Amino acid sequence: MKNKAFFLLILALGFILRIYGINWDNGFHLHPDERMLIMVADRLHFFNQLNPDFFNYGSLPVYLLKGVTQLVDLLFGSHFSNYNGMLYAGRMLSIVFDLMTICLVYKICLLLFNRDSRLALFSSFFYAIAFFPIQNSHFFVVDVFLTTFVTFLFYLLLHYLSHDRGIDNNYRWRLIVLIGVIFAAMMATKVTAIIFFPIIILALLIFNSRPVANLFCFGVSFLTFNFLFMPYAFIEHKRFLSDVLAQIRMNSDPYIFPYTLQYVGTIPYLYYLKNIFWWGLGPIISILSLVGFLSVLYQIRTHGVILSEAKDLVPTLRRGVIKHFTRFFPRQRRGQNDVRYFLFFIFYFLYFIIIGRSAVKFMRYMLPIYPFLAIMAGFGLHQVQKMSFLPRQRRGKLQQESIKYYHWIPTFVGMTLAMIWTLLFVNIYSQKHTRIAATEWILENIPAGSTLAVEHWDDRVPLFDNGRYKYVELPLYERPDDWVKWSALVNPRIEQADYIIIASNRLYVPLQKLADCQKYKSCYPKTAEYYRKLFNSLPVIPTTTKVGGGISYKKVAEFVVYPTLDVLRYTFHVNDQSADESFTVYDHPKAMVFKKI
Repeated sequence: MKNKAFFLLILALGFILRIYGINWDNGFHLHPDERMLIMVADRLHFFNQLNPDFFNYGSLPVYLLKGVTQLVDLLFGSHFSNYNGMLYAGRMLSIVFDLMTICLVYKICLLLFNRDSRLALFSSFFYAIAFFPIQNSHFFVVDVFLTTFVTFLFYLLLHYLSHDRGIDNNYRWRLIVLIGVIFAAMMATKVTAIIFFPIIILALLIFNSRPVANLFCFGVSFLTFNFLFMPYAFIEHKRFLSDVLAQIRMNSDPYIFPYTLQYVGTIPYLYYLKNIFWWGLGPIISILSLVGFLSVLYQIRTHGVILSEAKDLVPTLRRGVIKHFTRFFPRQRRGQNDVRYFLFFIFYFLYFIIIGRSAVKFMRYMLPIYPFLAIMAGFGLHQVQKMSFLPRQRRGKLQQESIKYYHWIPTFVGMTLAMIWTLLFVNIYSQKHTRIAATEWILENIPAGSTLAVEHWDDRVPLFDNGRYKYVELPLYERPDDWVKWSALVNPRIEQADYIIIASNRLYVPLQKLADCQKYKSCYPKTAEYYRKLFNSLPVIPTTTKVGGGISYKKVAEFVVYPTLDVLRYTFHVNDQSADESFTVYDHPKAMVFKKI
């Protein structure tokens, strides 16, 4: 009963952290993926218009959003089923699904670790306070739904393997059908879920009896519900395949789209790990996760697992590797159930290996492995907690009576520091969005009739102006980046502008990096030089029509929100501008205003 109360407190904490600042953009739809999905949902209507005409992502999340809002409108006479109403309904759906993931993390730990409720509480707590899941729950994006479905799939496989020989046939078939339903939901959310298909086959064919019947039941369930969740992928299969292939091409070549140029030259796996360590989980949870993972590796090394000596892979997996692989876990029944631990690691390892090598590395692509990392962090804290602080032979009677309380010291310190790190970032939502602040400053300080130069491929700032200003767009992504581009497209527009508005780091970070034409196949030497001069108030356009030899701009306003926390008389501050662009560009981008001088 006490453990359930603690878990409910963790769930309440997770809800508070996710609902806080849910209106972070004041309804301006400042997340581009969220905006696109809501536009797709807005043109749907049950049951006479269900063609999303959009397959970059699966249809299930937009069907859920439209269906839920239509039902609410029908029952309560409200008006949520529109472009603005679905913004908040979608974010609430994200929160609900991520809370389900917290519950699944808790249940998975109970199954994996012999119902060790303390370890399950640790793990669910770490997932509840990890900032990256919190941040993505503030958006209506498909990755939150995919993470829940992936975690649910693993729980079902784990549950099935734990009880395969001890359940009646009807219950076993229901589990297999449900596995098919959840995999169909995953595929109807994001097609990269196909990565987990071999794991399902492994579980249903190799590690269980009745393999053909299992596979047939799963296949029928999957195909039926995949059609129900995303029917137009079948009806318009050519368009579906075309959109999917376009996404695959994007992920294999960062030069294809302008907004992926930031990933040129980034190192596979290490780029993801760096962003997970500092920004996704934070250093405390990441270190504990590493402790848990290294404990696993140490145990495997201690028991001398050598795959190269295997003569028969399947028997080795079933009797050798898996047996040694799981000896460090709590004592319990051996045999068929040992495959659960092997499944746990291979399930997430396969996803990381495949996605981690992608040329395009948006942080959200790794969101499905955060439950695994939280479980490893819980295991790591559990290992630290079991450490003895005094040698047994030197403990006195009083020490023996009090030593049981000492192991809570690292637990309290670790959880407190992790919570402080999270609060730093959650505090972002207590401050005005930088683009809204920039809009208000522009309306108050820039005269009506002024010409503003804005960058293409980014949201325009000011967000609204009622026709107060004239605009010119700077096509800085255009290639080749030569004198023709600048003399014909860019320079004439800069000359017209009274102010240059930079709404985020979306362009200036990657384009400055791509200055070397000997190193990169698409390079921007002139654009990099333009930014260097702009940021240093140097003439950005040489000209003979002006004394001083050129047109210069000076930065007159900057709008930036950093993760900050005031504790007593101390202020903790973290500069996260070095994070992956997608970590800052939606809810706290750095905006700047430059005035012609």
